[in-house]
Amino acid sequence: PRKELPMFPEYRDLITKLNLLPNLPPQFPLAQFGLSSSPDLATVASAFPLYISDPLQSQAAMAYLLIKNRVSTAITLGPDLNAVITGALSSTTLRSPPLAFDFSHNDHRAGQAFMWSRILSTVDTLIGLLKAAEFDPVTHESFWDRTLIYVATDFGRTRVRPSGSTSFGTGHDLNNGVLLISPLVKGNTILGGVDPLTTLTYGFDARTGQAQVGKVTSNEADIFSGVLTAMGVDTSGSGLPDASAFKV
Repeated sequence: PRKELPMFPEYRDLITKLNLLPNLPPQFPLAQFGLSSSPDLATVASAFPLYISDPLQSQAAMAYLLIKNRVSTAITLGPDLNAVITGALSSTTLRSPPLAFDFSHNDHRAGQAFMWSRILSTVDTLIGLLKAAEFDPVTHESFWDRTLIYVATDFGRTRVRPSGSTSFGTGHDLNNGVLLISPLVKGNTILGGVDPLTTLTYGFDARTGQAQVGKVTSNEADIFSGVLTAMGVDTSGSGLPDASAFKV
């Protein structure tokens, strides 16, 4: 029988497949050290043109390469708390404010709009790359057909603003929601809702999807079970709730 090679990076040539640097001496003299750029570099650089200077684009670019080369099945990425400024001194552009989403302490509306645009545009670009990458040549499934993106948060924001104010800051609040994007979940669906009188989110029945207006405590078990259910994991015997409401 044919002897399989160990699954070490050297045998899979991951130093090349995951290399986002161009051969650009003297800054990146790859050829001098016998190295080459990823064969997907042109595709990634076209999708994320600021990947060298913007950490979020760098993370998304590497996430794509890790998935496409079947190195990882679970990847975490997100903005850090440092401001990101790109361009020459004469024409700089702010790509991310200091503190990222926490800039909402200073200016809620602008901070939220800026950061959600940043997050969702990055996610959209990553989805486009995954859709274009074939996972199975027989079924013609793409990598996106087998991917779920979970946009998480560890807290929400206070719902009160000074009357008539268009610019205001906000504090932390434990009440929040999350976003799931995937062909594996029931799309165009809101589980739970927002109370128009308090603007607080409320929960749902994980099996039926029926809104539970009085449920304002954490839906952590429901959401965790929903993610596993959507990914086809058998949760029977785990103690997790039936999360049929998430499944297509």
